[in-house]
Amino acid sequence: MKSSQQLHVVRHKIDVSSVLAWHLDGPRPGLANEAAGDAMLKFHGWLLYEPIYRATVWVDDGEQRHSFELTVERPNVVEQKLGVSAENHPLRRCGFQFEVPVFNKPFTFGFRVNGQSMTVLEGQWLTQPQIAAMEQPQKTSIWQRFKK
Repeated sequence: MKSSQQLHVVRHKIDVSSVLAWHLDGPRPGLANEAAGDAMLKFHGWLLYEPIYRATVWVDDGEQRHSFELTVERPNVVEQKLGVSAENHPLRRCGFQFEVPVFNKPFTFGFRVNGQSMTVLEGQWLTQPQIAAMEQPQKTSIWQRFKK
């Protein structure tokens, strides 16, 4: 039953000097899947990167990669994260907001900075028991512990 599924996300660590910080405000993990098959999922957040580069955000649904520019002004992010005035700052438009048809589908979310594409998050729709099983530590037998 679709209404019993929730959004489960796995974040990937990135160690790239061109990305200073990022945050995905939405969609949030645990979002209930109560939408029709063709419903749109709204993504919004921000990305701070070395301003000498060009950056975009993308969502891949396994069939198509949807790319978006950073067009939303987020002066609060520039001031809080960089500690500088956002007035006339090159990263003032570090925010994004868009919708893509990935409700009911697994997806990956990432950035393209200075020509380098990086996956930062994977999302999929799971039932509560599936999520609990993924988050539960794997048990090993006493024999497996001694093999190491």
